[in-house]
Amino acid sequence: MIDLRKAAAVLLGTVICVFAARAYGEVRQAGTLKAPPGAALMPFSTDPVIQQVLRDDIRAAQRWPSAGSTSVLTLTVTVTQQLLKPGVSFEQVAPGDPQVAGLLKQAGATPPPIGDTGSETDYAAVARAQELNGVHVESASPMQEFMDHIKEQATDPSQQPCNGPSDPNGGCAQATPKPALGDPNYTGDVADYLHDTRSGAARDAHAYDTAIVARSSLGGLPDELTVVAVVHPGEDVDDAKKLVGEAIANAVLH
Repeated sequence: MIDLRKAAAVLLGTVICVFAARAYGEVRQAGTLKAPPGAALMPFSTDPVIQQVLRDDIRAAQRWPSAGSTSVLTLTVTVTQQLLKPGVSFEQVAPGDPQVAGLLKQAGATPPPIGDTGSETDYAAVARAQELNGVHVESASPMQEFMDHIKEQATDPSQQPCNGPSDPNGGCAQATPKPALGDPNYTGDVADYLHDTRSGAARDAHAYDTAIVARSSLGGLPDELTVVAVVHPGEDVDDAKKLVGEAIANAVLH
């Protein structure tokens, strides 16, 4: 007799993996990892999103350990997440796993040089970063130069109307100075540091691809599975992690 819940779990995993391959095309994998029939599985992942996906899929496939389990294997998934920006080394993306470079290329990203410090420049990413940071790039035409000049005037504070209180000597009044040392409201450089750090991280996420590398193994078995996802600027990292988790569960369970 066919177990409908197991059949549904198999079908769901297959549909998700096919959808990921067709709709996204940024998830690639190498190696094999299949659990022995009848063995219960206890997942452990360093990433909470992937951990939850594995828990749900293993439970749906009725492979979660129970009092009657005679064999329990630990599914270990080690995850790294790294922005592929200049200065990042390959060891930061995938320590000790050179095959990831090929998977990243297949997924449409430029991997850092193996054995180097990550000095190979991704010019498309640099161009996006320059645009986000307002860095002027040499114009391709006189018309573009004219448009850039108009844009600079529009963002020049000296060219803007005075919307604040008027200064008796003309122009706008000066902005309220920041609290100085000794003032009860003084926060030092902490606020500025936090603002700059968060702003910088947000700019990087919109300028560079993010690589997610998940390396999986089953306790007592020699096989390993490596799944790589590339998240392009503007895409959701958690969605990509869910696809990685589904790819691992599909390989192990089916």
